[in-house]
Amino acid sequence: MKVETKVENSIKSIVEEQGFEIEYVEFVKEGSNNVLRVVIDKPNEKMWVDDCEKVSRAIEDTVDKNIDQEYVLEVSSPGLERQLKNIRLYKKYIGKEAHIKLYKKVDNLKEFNAIIESVNEEDEKVTFTLEDGTTQEFNLKEITTAYTTYDFDSVLKGNTDNVNLNKLNKIKNR
Repeated sequence: MKVETKVENSIKSIVEEQGFEIEYVEFVKEGSNNVLRVVIDKPNEKMWVDDCEKVSRAIEDTVDKNIDQEYVLEVSSPGLERQLKNIRLYKKYIGKEAHIKLYKKVDNLKEFNAIIESVNEEDEKVTFTLEDGTTQEFNLKEITTAYTTYDFDSVLKGNTDNVNLNKLNKIKNR
């Protein structure tokens, strides 16, 4: 079992008891350090640095029991533009705009923005509505990186209601 899966399974209930959900867990080498990154979110509420500290303290002993090498524990929020690291996150962000990069060109697409339309968890496929209004389906194995986008222009103009809904309507009405 991968370290990430083992850790996520062992801390999931602790994180949920604190009022948070796990976006993803990754165990990566950064420089000479092993970093265990636990990205958490608070459903329908803002995240604060104190939230990350609270969860870090709650899970550190459990994590220590699951990793037998030196590591740095990093608990963070997903931020405004959220990385889509697993099929569960694509499903969570259906209806949102995402920036997608593919490993190789498919139908003249390599890097693009699109709305996440639907998710087939069983086959790990995601359907997107592209800027020209067409839909395209990709297997997660075809996607190198993906993250939700944040419409800073609308927020700066004070229009925070239905930011992604407006984008979706623009795309569909082209």
